[in-house]
Amino acid sequence: MGDTSSNVPSIRLQRRGLFQAGAAGAVAASLAGCAALDEGPEGTAAGSDELADLLPTYTPYEGGVEPDLPGQPDGTVTPGYLARPAEPVQVVTEPVMTTGEDITAITPLWNPTPPGLPDNSYFTSVNEILGGTVVFTIADGNNYLDKITTTLASGDVPDMFQIPGWEIVNLSDFGEAANELFADLSPYLAGDKAAKDYPLLASYPTAAWAMGVFGGKLLGIPWERSPYTNALFARQDILDELGVEHPTNLDELLAVAEEVNDPSKNRWAFASIDQTVQEAMGVPTLWKVEDGKLVHKFETEAFAAAIEFTRTVFEKGLVHPDYVADRQTNAKEIIGSGQAVFFEDGIGAWAEMFGTYRNVEGFNLQIVDPLAREAGSEPTIWRDDPAGMFCFIKKDLSEERIKECLRVANWCSAPYGTVEYDLVADGVEGVHFTVDAEGVPQRTELGHTEVAPTYMFLSGRSNANNRFQYPGMVERLHEWETNAAPALDPSPFQGLRIEMPSDLSAENEPMKEAHHEIYRGQRDVAAWTQIVEDWRAKVGDSAREYYTKIAEDNDRL
Repeated sequence: MGDTSSNVPSIRLQRRGLFQAGAAGAVAASLAGCAALDEGPEGTAAGSDELADLLPTYTPYEGGVEPDLPGQPDGTVTPGYLARPAEPVQVVTEPVMTTGEDITAITPLWNPTPPGLPDNSYFTSVNEILGGTVVFTIADGNNYLDKITTTLASGDVPDMFQIPGWEIVNLSDFGEAANELFADLSPYLAGDKAAKDYPLLASYPTAAWAMGVFGGKLLGIPWERSPYTNALFARQDILDELGVEHPTNLDELLAVAEEVNDPSKNRWAFASIDQTVQEAMGVPTLWKVEDGKLVHKFETEAFAAAIEFTRTVFEKGLVHPDYVADRQTNAKEIIGSGQAVFFEDGIGAWAEMFGTYRNVEGFNLQIVDPLAREAGSEPTIWRDDPAGMFCFIKKDLSEERIKECLRVANWCSAPYGTVEYDLVADGVEGVHFTVDAEGVPQRTELGHTEVAPTYMFLSGRSNANNRFQYPGMVERLHEWETNAAPALDPSPFQGLRIEMPSDLSAENEPMKEAHHEIYRGQRDVAAWTQIVEDWRAKVGDSAREYYTKIAEDNDRL
């Protein structure tokens, strides 16, 4: 079957800093009753009442297609769609681009670059609908940080600029640069303004919009995402062949791994393993409160236990040798070739893998419910950021030009089941895609050549669980999220938008490297205690002091 994936890469788990994962990700759906904004060059913390004055009022869009499986307003369960509507609805009828001027845009792409204007009928067709021309500069997503850095340093930014959050954490003083270069969107969107003029933007959750605040101003249009950082997946066809059931806790995981592991048949239990064990052990996303004090994930007994368990997995030879040799190895290829049974990745990897390996006979990848530490216990599911990518608008544009860019962003935000969604995702029906007998859009040869994720990066869109081309996936993902939602980490900073001081994330990668070295036997398990002590002295205690003040100022301690 065809894959209508948006092709947004499922790499954020590997690239996001550990401090950012919990800090920015602590923004939640509820914004009420917290302290005021506290800004400074060393980082910012925004109380929810202050943010409420900056952000659009959440207003669900009523003109779209009703889901078959309802979602939750807090985003913990994504609405599910079991079929494509016979007649997609048009939701934007007013003119979008009206000034007669082109809009310049820089966006990433993790696929081959398509032909540009005037030799791309996809661009031409969408621009005709918009009523003007968007001129894209498409940059290699794998080296996108270089493009971001050079563009920001030059000060010559495009009218619309997509910058992923996982790249922002690698940029020192981004908030200061962003305030210098990008427009404050609050005058156009705050309160009920968005619902009146840009209703599709107003349908984004408040928590996602809060992520677009940098240095105390609403600068970024967010790309909403679900709160789950990753999941464990299994080659179901291999498990079925061996007559093995899914594990429900770590003891069962180890037993199943030993049962399916058979290097003589070029098959290992794991292509990757790390976060799954930490969550099962109950490791928090970043911070937890114990005895009235903040304790970092590195300092918990659960994290130490996770390291010891994972070391055992490696020592038993249950991990594919390519991952043993290099933690950045492509686990998807190992799983796709059947050389391993389990791996962990972002939720989006599930459909991506079916699309990539759809022609492999018998290939069946299924998601595994969150594992407990032991029978009767509960895991802690790490809470991901409510938004992961941001579209910024150039600061020195005229008011009308900013409004025009916002209209384009609003148009590009059309939800699943709309004419606009089809145009953004797949182009023109009959030209760039056709709809097969099962109601699944299939790219034509021209569509494969010309259509690429470009316009979607000029905004974001509400989440939709709509991969019905893969039988059972919509229902199973809805079930998985329903099961996982109660275990989401109750962060002490939930409801706050926190920007980390850039120096506090300096030790993230060395710490990750350290515990991976323990997994692989390059350091003793006992070394973790001293590693954490050294981390405390370098940044950990400073981070605790920073977060403690935020927690106290906002009545979290």
